[in-house]
Amino acid sequence: MTSTIINNPWESDSLYAKALIYIQQMENSIAEDWQYGLWSSFALELLARSALSNISPVLLADSKNWRNITFALGSAPTAKKFNPISVSTKEVLARLTELLPDFTEEMAGFCSKHTDDRNAELHTGEVIFGKKGTANWLPRFYQACNALLKSMGKTLADLVSDSAHAESLIQSLSDVAAKSVKQDISAHSKVWSNKPDTDKEDAALQAKTWATRQSGHRVDCPSCSSTALVYGSPVGAVSTEIIEGDDEVTERQSMLPSTFECIACRLKISGFSKLSACGLGDTFSAKTIYTAAEYFELYTADELQEARDEVEASFTYEPDFNE
Repeated sequence: MTSTIINNPWESDSLYAKALIYIQQMENSIAEDWQYGLWSSFALELLARSALSNISPVLLADSKNWRNITFALGSAPTAKKFNPISVSTKEVLARLTELLPDFTEEMAGFCSKHTDDRNAELHTGEVIFGKKGTANWLPRFYQACNALLKSMGKTLADLVSDSAHAESLIQSLSDVAAKSVKQDISAHSKVWSNKPDTDKEDAALQAKTWATRQSGHRVDCPSCSSTALVYGSPVGAVSTEIIEGDDEVTERQSMLPSTFECIACRLKISGFSKLSACGLGDTFSAKTIYTAAEYFELYTADELQEARDEVEASFTYEPDFNE
């Protein structure tokens, strides 16, 4: 019979408890000092791992060795000299962006950069946090923490001593994003309005042709009103529909906006906060239709490709982001 680890260090509660200790060390430091940023980076990684473990500790296990999985499940090691290995922080963040709808790629990007800064602080002669003002990273730090905490049924008040201040910093991100994106839209709109009507018509027609339904989610450009595209990343569970008697399987998944592009006026917007600030932050769905043979893998990939090659005019299903 396999024995059980009494205090599994990969359990969500254990990781969260340690994140709290590091947050306390952060708050005991002066914000302008390098210790403040360094402690925050330790706390952020542990909070991210706690959020992933809250879904299942197995998600932290490096799958290269099956014993890592049994360790994550709470079983004591069954091999001598076994040292459990968890996945990298970047992999933790990648999994969270797919599993937590509120944890955006923008937040994951900040977390990854904050971790890289910590590694540079610890492993090189470069001074990172000591020369950085908190305005560049503290609001995004609290924003990421808030999303991770929410997934565990917690709030900022459970983590930090002054949650009102933390929430005000998060709010400032929306204000800054709104101001920045409105300036970009206004600048592109001004250039567009000065173009000859014939050039506008040609560009709008080109944009409409370019913005195909398979490439991204079609929207009206906030600058020139031409057809443009929003791209996103998948979040949440996949919905599968199999209609009895039909030879098709339909899968749908929510997409969280991450970038916008209009080829008519050349406006580009990156980041969920900016997209949300200008009304382009609504989630949309991606629909993919498979034949039953493709979905259930009734044929090998080579057999399917051979069949496609034989029928030159055959119709192939592509993702649809515009239902």
